[in-house]
Amino acid sequence: MVGAAYGGAGLLRRISAPSLTYEPLPGMPGFRRVAGGAVSSGATPFVGLGSAPTPAVELPDICTALFAPDRPADAVPIAYFSDPRCVNCRKVSPILAEMDAGPGVHVTWHEWPILGPMSERAARATLAAERQGARAAFHTRLMGAALLPTDSYLARLADELGIDSTRLLADMSDPEIDRRFVRTVALARTFGFAGTPALVIGRTAVLGRMDRAQLQRLVEAERPDTGPFPCPVGR
Repeated sequence: MVGAAYGGAGLLRRISAPSLTYEPLPGMPGFRRVAGGAVSSGATPFVGLGSAPTPAVELPDICTALFAPDRPADAVPIAYFSDPRCVNCRKVSPILAEMDAGPGVHVTWHEWPILGPMSERAARATLAAERQGARAAFHTRLMGAALLPTDSYLARLADELGIDSTRLLADMSDPEIDRRFVRTVALARTFGFAGTPALVIGRTAVLGRMDRAQLQRLVEAERPDTGPFPCPVGR
């Protein structure tokens, strides 16, 4: 599905407009939103979680769940929600990876598999690879990969990247990964996200694909000296 919508919020002005127009997020003091571009959305947005209810994250816990607590004080925090098979995420992920590697920005990566079982499996592999220091490599290789993430494919990829393939496949079934998915779904629901890519840049939520200039524009609007922010370092 192509569009840019927050759940129940209607259409918003595009981020490419001459000036950024912010709207407050209802029930989220200190947070606001703008509209982005194209979105990938699944028919089953909370895949892999069965029928268990997923409560919204309580506001005092949002900052800890959303952003890495050990991020640099002078960095603009970005929380990025992506699906491994999201076409629009393929454009956004490399830009964020470059920004994350440089000064002044810190990205927290949230795997949110909404496009079916293969997305969930690829997301599990990425989170399992994170335990061996290979999250970024798996995220990049599995993002839009033509081959299905079967055990044999994931094992070959792990071997190619120099990590333990047996451990990777075992870690994919760890209940902690299920708990991480639950937390990610709760965050996405709290912010009203209805697809990927979705981001919270500082205090601003945005849904949909953005180019480098648009991302940089939002980052500059969220520099620490433009506060106050709902999630200062240490929260």
